[in-house]
Amino acid sequence: MLIWTHRGNPGPENTLEAFAQAWADGIRYFETDIHCTKDRVLVLAHDPDISRLSRQSFFIKDLTFQQLEKYKIDKRWSWAKLDTLVEQFPDATISIDIKSNEALDPFIEWAKNRDLSNYVVGSFSSKRTIAFRRAYPNARTALTAVEILAINLGLCWMLERFPGSKVAMIPTRFKGLPILTNRFRRYCRKNNIQINIWTVNNTEEASRLMGLGIDGIVTDNYFEFIK
Repeated sequence: MLIWTHRGNPGPENTLEAFAQAWADGIRYFETDIHCTKDRVLVLAHDPDISRLSRQSFFIKDLTFQQLEKYKIDKRWSWAKLDTLVEQFPDATISIDIKSNEALDPFIEWAKNRDLSNYVVGSFSSKRTIAFRRAYPNARTALTAVEILAINLGLCWMLERFPGSKVAMIPTRFKGLPILTNRFRRYCRKNNIQINIWTVNNTEEASRLMGLGIDGIVTDNYFEFIK
């Protein structure tokens, strides 16, 4: 079963130091998120603002990268550029969640002329994922929320609109609704769609999912699974 580190956890969230430690520990699958600064630098960050990690009330889109660097994560760690992550870990498989509309066009430009075979690109916004697919139809992308719903409703013909390589990066349930249904698993197996479940932090749940034929888990504590 594939083990993905969720935002570099359990290290300091979305920092180069966290991903470096994960790599040293044998983790080869990274899950991260991107936002874009005022000067169009793509940075690893889950939230649109920096308050949770730095206790400062600023939105990333309103700061240049130089300004962002003044506000360290937990008063210690530097914010990481996407460029630096992929340069330091060229052999890692990286799932990238485009977290904002401001990051979409800069990311599409960033991807130009790159080998995208080691990436899974997605977004909670179906529109952002589809925009990326249109720019790079041969890239590997995550199933959109609309596609996940369509599979579970038996409306699989909707996925024919974008026939490229797809990966499922999903929770087992979302807002009380089951996602990882028997129908969903059958469809993914039939169509060679890898299923990765987030966020799984205990071995009991991982064992249950393994029994269902799940390909991988995204976890905040990979130490539980590499003992």
